[in-house]
Amino acid sequence: MERRKLIALVGGIALLGGTVALLRDESAPPPPPVFERFLADGVEHVPDAHEPGAPTDLELTALDRTSLRASWTAAGGLGHGGFEVRWNGGTRLVQGTETELTDLDVNADVAVEVRAVDGLGNRSGPATATAVPRMAYDAAPEDGLFEPVDRFDGPESLSPRRWRVLTATKPYDPRGASTDCLGRRPFNGGRLEVACDLLELQSNVPLTLGEPHPGDGAVGRAVLTTDGPLTSDGEVAIALLPEPFQDLAALGDGVPPGAVVLRVTSTAVRFDVGAGVPATGGVVPAAGTFTLPSSGVRHRWELRVLPDAVVALRDGVALAGAPVAVPWRVAHPRLVFRESRHTLLDSFGTGGVPAGPEPASVVALGRGGVDLGTATPAQLAGGTSVRVVATLLVGSGAPATLEFGSLSAPATPMPPEGDWSYETVVYADFPLEGTDELRSVRLPTDDTGYLAGVHLVVADGLDARRPLPRVTDRPSPVPEVPVPTVTVVREGDVARVVVELADPTAREVAAVKGVEVDFDGERIATLPTNGSAGGRHEFALRLDDVPTGGHDVVARVLPVDGRGEVRQAQHSFQIRPL
Repeated sequence: MERRKLIALVGGIALLGGTVALLRDESAPPPPPVFERFLADGVEHVPDAHEPGAPTDLELTALDRTSLRASWTAAGGLGHGGFEVRWNGGTRLVQGTETELTDLDVNADVAVEVRAVDGLGNRSGPATATAVPRMAYDAAPEDGLFEPVDRFDGPESLSPRRWRVLTATKPYDPRGASTDCLGRRPFNGGRLEVACDLLELQSNVPLTLGEPHPGDGAVGRAVLTTDGPLTSDGEVAIALLPEPFQDLAALGDGVPPGAVVLRVTSTAVRFDVGAGVPATGGVVPAAGTFTLPSSGVRHRWELRVLPDAVVALRDGVALAGAPVAVPWRVAHPRLVFRESRHTLLDSFGTGGVPAGPEPASVVALGRGGVDLGTATPAQLAGGTSVRVVATLLVGSGAPATLEFGSLSAPATPMPPEGDWSYETVVYADFPLEGTDELRSVRLPTDDTGYLAGVHLVVADGLDARRPLPRVTDRPSPVPEVPVPTVTVVREGDVARVVVELADPTAREVAAVKGVEVDFDGERIATLPTNGSAGGRHEFALRLDDVPTGGHDVVARVLPVDGRGEVRQAQHSFQIRPL
């Protein structure tokens, strides 16, 4: 039966609820000593008619001298359960067509074998390749980047002199900032992991355009190495923001005037450009094929600025571009991670004209009302000036005045020609002499505006001492069997029960011992899967003796390693008279 027929609602079944996934089935009985195939009367297992074919085009590349990235092509698509990867005594089960092997001997031969695995654990013949990590590493793509390249291997890599860590639950809401937005995973010495729904990293090192590079013609570039985004609604963005937009609390969906934003989702890559960025007749080279990202597998994303275009490259291959000429010489890079939990950050670098950091730190204050919060001496210590940035909800369209301590200044909109009818981000700059007193921020009562949120950007002097962002150490993730999803479709007097074991965001999965299916609390199927990586299993259930009304199907996935988690899902539906 074709898959598209199984996901349609057919006949007399009405779904009552979706799949409910549980990490552990506390009430499930322990598995029997021998896990044998069992099908109740009236139940038939519909096997996959295709045998797993050997992968092709296995290629080994490297982004550093102690790792290898293995990528391959699946024979006949990804309809089977996954792949088994073996290398120098190691074994890993994955569901995508690439994986990264880390912490390798820099000078050792690494022999890699990849086999396709179907849902019942049958293995194909292997695709094989051998490489030495040091020899596979290509340093050429780093040509044109200035040192120091930021290596995100711990909290010290996010020095407050070079980065501002901005988090928010929605744009322009600094009070929604999380204190636990970054973790550290011990991959290849350490990588930072995004641990919240929205994370923005603002670089304090400006990107300054230079002369065209002799190799590729770029006048500037920003390069991020990451494995994300991993979810269907996730996004990773590299934004180049001209003054003063680097001081926004959160970029969100917005594209400020003059800005260029490279947006990468799990399925596509594109450019958004702001007002005032003129179009050109430049030819944009973009002929590469977009491939789905895999958890734990790094790729190098580059936003390349040419005199008459901007180009997005993944691992040196152009995937998208825009024929525009940026209207500035200096911009500030910002990295944005939206709905991108578990994305790993490896490194970031820029190229153009060398530039040092312009240290600045962010102090989030209150929101709403006239008194907008107070900055303490410790928050301002070592600063040379302060920029007050606020979200203004304006009723009459009159400009606002902001007060900082005893000083006041007109609030300048971002952008200057911004729409005053509803919401505008405004800012005002103040000198900062002496930091031994509290400084209150106010919106005078005679103004007609209303401030929804405010933060301070403190220009730090050489003697400023800011705390490092909070980073939580996390162990390497333990592979688990996939959480099942259950679909039930009625065709006459037969119900098709489909159990799919897929986890597209997992770096690797645990070997699956088998699947159990219960119908209204009674076991109707036990299916050994012999160490598979997942897959799709279909059962045909005759409904001759099944009464009309509500019913429940529960599917359990058992790991080969008895110490692992049993994953389960429940699906409820109605059988109505035909």
